[in-house]
Amino acid sequence: MRFLSAVFITALLGVVYWLGATVFTDKIQQDISDRSSAAIAEVNPEIALDVDGRDVTLLGLVNTSRDRDVAGRTVDAVWGVRASRNQLEIRDGYDFQATHYKSEGLTIDGTVDSPEAVAYMREAIAPVVPKGTVATSGRPMQASPEKLALGAGALLMLMEGELEINEEQFVVRGTAEDDLVKEAIEQNLENRNADIDPLTLITEIAIADSMSMECRSRLNTLKDQNTVFFAVDSAVVTDEFSETTAAFASLLDVCPGIILVEAHADHDGSEDYNLKLSERRAQAVVDAIAAHGAAPDRLQLYFYGETRPVASNESNHDKTFNRRVEMEYVHQAPSANITLQQPIISSQSAE
Repeated sequence: MRFLSAVFITALLGVVYWLGATVFTDKIQQDISDRSSAAIAEVNPEIALDVDGRDVTLLGLVNTSRDRDVAGRTVDAVWGVRASRNQLEIRDGYDFQATHYKSEGLTIDGTVDSPEAVAYMREAIAPVVPKGTVATSGRPMQASPEKLALGAGALLMLMEGELEINEEQFVVRGTAEDDLVKEAIEQNLENRNADIDPLTLITEIAIADSMSMECRSRLNTLKDQNTVFFAVDSAVVTDEFSETTAAFASLLDVCPGIILVEAHADHDGSEDYNLKLSERRAQAVVDAIAAHGAAPDRLQLYFYGETRPVASNESNHDKTFNRRVEMEYVHQAPSANITLQQPIISSQSAE
């Protein structure tokens, strides 16, 4: 009987101890949770906490690594916290880009701070529907919806151009149809300076000429690949230059001018033979460009034989550079009185 009483008392004490420990532990956890939440709310109320006993895990997004460190130190300083796990992630930088070209329309890319900002911009520029997608995990930006709508609206007023909005600058660059459009864009941006703050406004707007930004861009990519080289006594355009001739054909899709095709030969053989050889080389390149879709009347053929070397002709290696056809884009067609002996500027030089 006494044995049963002792067992009962022991079990009862165990239950009491368990209940007391559980209640006490729960009270400690709740106390740590309350005090940690109050402390972190003063730093960043968007940070979430997961409290397990005396251990605290920080969850959510912050703007900078400094914010992350400050939040971690804040929780560590709460009395009673045994350990903290800082699982805060840093938001991406705010960096929005858009382009507007005749052949592509409006295209958007980059990272902003919210889906609402993107929706606001789309509504503001309707019925224009931009191509591309924008991530919405960026750091918060003051007046972000207004900035996006204002920038996209200015971009659409340009014949073509580019827009960039990052954490320091609001940049609009491109080509306006005339002075009135340029002034209207610049005046509107100046009047909306409150929406652009605290960013630095930069406008680089040119007045339209007959060469578009897209044409200039294509020309820049071709400036170092404007030459086709030939084997000895050959007028065959080899496969390795197929991309070059195709690129010049596609250039005429966005540029209104013409391409001068200028052919040369090394000094092996007679002058008359080399002149005719260079003519065949010029015709071969013209045919190759035309095969990629270029109109033949936008290709002008010139041939000079051995008269315009760019290398010494003293070695087989140097002669390689003289067996060539150079392609040059001319924005305005040359006058009818051009002769074969009139110099035409070329960027090709001997290596």
